[in-house]
Amino acid sequence: MPIVHHAVRLSSPRAFGRRVPPAPLGAALKQVDDAVRRSVLMAFEGRSVTAGRPRAWFVAACDLRLVDFEGNDDTTLHFEAPELGEAAAELYLQTEMWPTRPPPGWTGFDVLAGVLQDVGAGNQDSERFDRPLLQHLAHFGRLFEAGFDAIRVEEHRSGVPGEAVLDRATVATARKLSASTPRAQAVRIAGLLDMVRVSTQSFAIKLDDGEEIRGVLTGGSVDSAGVLLNRRVLVHGRAVYRPSGRILRLDAERIEDGHGISGFWSKLPKPLFRGRIDPGALYRPQTASTGIHAIFGRWPGDETDEAFDQAIKGLS
Repeated sequence: MPIVHHAVRLSSPRAFGRRVPPAPLGAALKQVDDAVRRSVLMAFEGRSVTAGRPRAWFVAACDLRLVDFEGNDDTTLHFEAPELGEAAAELYLQTEMWPTRPPPGWTGFDVLAGVLQDVGAGNQDSERFDRPLLQHLAHFGRLFEAGFDAIRVEEHRSGVPGEAVLDRATVATARKLSASTPRAQAVRIAGLLDMVRVSTQSFAIKLDDGEEIRGVLTGGSVDSAGVLLNRRVLVHGRAVYRPSGRILRLDAERIEDGHGISGFWSKLPKPLFRGRIDPGALYRPQTASTGIHAIFGRWPGDETDEAFDQAIKGLS
């Protein structure tokens, strides 16, 4: 299997170099490995978290090996990673379903670099991440508090080495995107079952207007829906959104025959609940004429003092 070398450079104000403390180094290794795994799963299935036993293609695609480390000021970790086209060969033999599926010559580090690029750019409409992946990237803030201040991942997406950066600014943007992502909501959607892929538990349905939505069956096996291929179906589940508010995928609980189901149910569901409110966005500085100063010590009416005194005497 073709193996690609990647360097991951950890910088620190304390210039750890080769003499790096084990705790932050161990945390960095764990978080980078998790970030690669979540990014690869997102690229192939449209979700960054799944339950159950990992499938063989996923285990092979995420088989990263630390082979050396060095450094003077920065700490440079050297990894070996398999090409995805070889590690997940069965998926590349199938008809492409997701537009995010990476080129076969990429590795998991290249996929992670694409995620970091979109997050760093604040791309609210990206298909490369969902809220759990954004939250995982936000957790790198704890690593930076432990001693490091940036992670630079070597990638070869353009054919020549480059670097994708994960630093405090990336963490801040990940938190902002996560907070603005609408909450998933229960939906029922009708459409033509256009594709089923057993290896990734994924499917696609085409709405009456021709737009296609991808989805993942979260319970049971998507193989059972194969008999409904190219037929009208009704999907019960939850709609998962991007920070922009556009739908990212369907997390389906079940797929059933939708013969005779009204076209009313064949529409893109709009998010009902936006992301968490940012308290900072509600803050407005007070001036001498705004906020509480605009009302404190002032009578809201336009009566004169004499008219007010007369009214009070009338109530006595």
